[in-house]
Amino acid sequence: MNCEWRQKAVLFADDELGHAEQEEVSAHVSRCAECASTVTGQMELKKAVRIAGHRFTAPAGLRANVLAGIPAKPRRRSLWQWVLVPATLLVLAALAFFLLLPQRHNESLLAELVDQHVTTLASQNPVDVISTDHHTVKPWFQGKLPFSFNLPELAGSQFVLLGGKMVYVEQRPGAELLYEIRKHRISIFIFQSRSDDKPVVRPDHPLAFTVETWKQSGLQFSLVTDVSPDDAHRLKSMFEDANKS
Repeated sequence: MNCEWRQKAVLFADDELGHAEQEEVSAHVSRCAECASTVTGQMELKKAVRIAGHRFTAPAGLRANVLAGIPAKPRRRSLWQWVLVPATLLVLAALAFFLLLPQRHNESLLAELVDQHVTTLASQNPVDVISTDHHTVKPWFQGKLPFSFNLPELAGSQFVLLGGKMVYVEQRPGAELLYEIRKHRISIFIFQSRSDDKPVVRPDHPLAFTVETWKQSGLQFSLVTDVSPDDAHRLKSMFEDANKS
């Protein structure tokens, strides 16, 4: 069996579809086991590539070998050129490192959160604790996480709690809470805040997903969804109110 939506499922996993198509494929993936498996496999592949990119670096001698193979036209340099040019390059390299490192970290973290949300959308069992009652979901995390959090009251709103599960991002444990509104899913990720955390910002390229991030009461919250920014901000505000010190 080869579903005709298979290629679109791959594009969906890579977040390469427009907002309308992303919603359409999301609905299809939730009903099609084959496409759900395709998305899950693509997510695992992306995760493996990302981990390998952090784990493996080029050998120190590679640059020297490459430069040695490039013919250079010999020319005489003054003493100042020998001193200033390397020093200037070193300063520029250090500047670029400190400017680009937070951006790369932010984009990597954002990519992991979006990937985790897409994996949840494609899963036949998206949560470990299934309940619409936050008095059931919150206690389930006790003893599993080194922190606690509050879930908002949903009475009078259109949001529905579907459940939650444990997740690991950047080698730290956290909670993923899954909500629904008008058949659209919203993931709320909660991690313990660290002193070296940088604000998570959206990269320059557009995303089909709405992303909200904030810090509060020693916790790092992130929201990922394909609902409208207004709905996303409304749920964010409800979480902020529920977790006020």
